[in-house]
Amino acid sequence: MGSGSMRGRRARRIKLGAAAAGTALALAALSPGLATASGAVDWQAAVGASTRNQAVQVNAFLPQSVTVDVGDSITWTLASGEFHTVTFLSGAAAPPLIIGGPGGPEFNPAAVAPSGGPTYDGTGLANSGLLFTGQKYTLGFTQAGTFSFQCLVHAGMNGTIHVQDAGAPYPRTQAQYDTQALVNGNHLKAAGRTLEARTLAAARSSGAGQAAVGAGALVSPVGSLAILRFLPSQLVVHTGDSVEWTNHDPETPHTITFGEEPPGGPLGAFLPSGAAVPGHVTLTSPTEAANSGFVGAAFPFGSTFTATFASPGTYHFICALHDDLGMTGTITVLP
Repeated sequence: MGSGSMRGRRARRIKLGAAAAGTALALAALSPGLATASGAVDWQAAVGASTRNQAVQVNAFLPQSVTVDVGDSITWTLASGEFHTVTFLSGAAAPPLIIGGPGGPEFNPAAVAPSGGPTYDGTGLANSGLLFTGQKYTLGFTQAGTFSFQCLVHAGMNGTIHVQDAGAPYPRTQAQYDTQALVNGNHLKAAGRTLEARTLAAARSSGAGQAAVGAGALVSPVGSLAILRFLPSQLVVHTGDSVEWTNHDPETPHTITFGEEPPGGPLGAFLPSGAAVPGHVTLTSPTEAANSGFVGAAFPFGSTFTATFASPGTYHFICALHDDLGMTGTITVLP
């Protein structure tokens, strides 16, 4: 899809609570070597990371663990194209991200809406709600203890906050946390670029009719990697040929969407629509609309989708969930 589709996707993310504010993360640094503070400190941390072109998404808290004192706070800044939450459950079960509604699947308010107050004492629910690029979430800590937190969107994306008594010396400075976050983030992005290259090579070696719709990997114990690209993104086939896409990501869904996107925001593309049926579509024209529905191992229509092209032309397609991050492609169908 063209720039109009991308603007539409951004608008829909804003309607979900996003306020797009660029992709740079500004991490404030305390003085190197600081061991104690005369007052409360607002520590800085990042949620997620991504490569410049947004192809590789790092689903991790950076740093994963922070030690603060009672009375301090932490401000997390969303530093990736993917959205996340910062959620303290206090031992309760995590609410599902998506639930069934009268009109079909919908986001669960218990997961995507902010809840809890500005401070946390180790009990109850404290949830940032969905955070989008550049958005921040600040939480103060009023009781000593060790508290775990997670992202409700990405399985295994966990972190730990150690809260010491007020006035206790800190084991690290902000600058040291920033360095740790930078090193770990760059390491994970490099691993993602390697995964992207290997997935592309495997798809090309599998034949002209094979492609990947995303890729990913769980990275224990910090989180996961997601590759938001069609691999390859451009293919040439002949009339009557088929292309099969496989989602190699264990958790992140994608769509293969031709023509006009289904209405209803991201979840409007959950079900197959247009000319598509579960797992397959036959396209008779480059202008024909078809949406695969969510493709992924954890979703009801499986991890593969096949398109057969009945007439020549140039067929443009997108992932309806990630086209604003560059996940688009083209099939050239020759006579």
